[in-house]
Amino acid sequence: MRNDSEVQAAARKLFKDVVPERAAELEEMWRHYNPRFNILTDAGPDGLFVLDAGAYRDVRFNHRAMRIFWLASFIAWEGYRAVAEADEAGNINLKRFCEMIAVFDQVLEGEDPEAVTLPEGIPEPGIYPDGKEVPQMRAAAELATLSTGWALLHEVRHLKHQQDGTGAAMDDPPEERRAEEMSCDSFATEFLLDKAGVYAADAGVPFEALRQKREIGIYFALFALALIGCGHWHETDTHPAMEARINAVMQKMESDGTKPSDAIAHMAFVALWNLRPDAPGPFKVH
Repeated sequence: MRNDSEVQAAARKLFKDVVPERAAELEEMWRHYNPRFNILTDAGPDGLFVLDAGAYRDVRFNHRAMRIFWLASFIAWEGYRAVAEADEAGNINLKRFCEMIAVFDQVLEGEDPEAVTLPEGIPEPGIYPDGKEVPQMRAAAELATLSTGWALLHEVRHLKHQQDGTGAAMDDPPEERRAEEMSCDSFATEFLLDKAGVYAADAGVPFEALRQKREIGIYFALFALALIGCGHWHETDTHPAMEARINAVMQKMESDGTKPSDAIAHMAFVALWNLRPDAPGPFKVH
């Protein structure tokens, strides 16, 4: 396990890159809650995929988890692209999408996720393609960063619950534990969106475009969670059903199906529904 100063600096930089307008709040959060980020092994006693929070200050994850969220964003973008480019008869070419899902499964389940070659054209995590040469790959990479930031903010909220005395204990009723998960989703969503207008004004960028981009990043985080839990989307003693989580986040974003972020997310999930008709997702007709 690593939790040295380099790891802490990288975590702080990620959050500030994702929500630069909240830099002062992030510093205050570090002072008050003192979160510690820990990188675990990819195949240890804690399982293959690690992304959790506990012991009042520790956020734990492994390289596998970060690789998974990175790759999932590119898969979601490919699903959106494939559906958007369907022919007049409605035929969707999902060949590359399916190939990418197969690689995702190898990264998720393989002993050494970093030994799995990423699909052609997808860079290693943290490498951002040239936006002029490959704009779609650049977009997916930036959305992957937003998606990862949302997931880690979710875990930070667990720590805040624990230190503030509002967290659900292991022996609490299941509904209280599920409610905490919803609270963490809500916190991460609000943290990304609520002050986006401040950054837009400071940076001189269109507010609506910025908000839509962040909403897509959040949707792609939910897409990643759907892929990670493939086939296990039902409610458990610790987590709400995946569809309930998606619906709650959509309500927080005031999603009504008319925004570009809604359309892009819906098309990404349409691609997934072609493979797994039972998968959850936004604006799904049951």
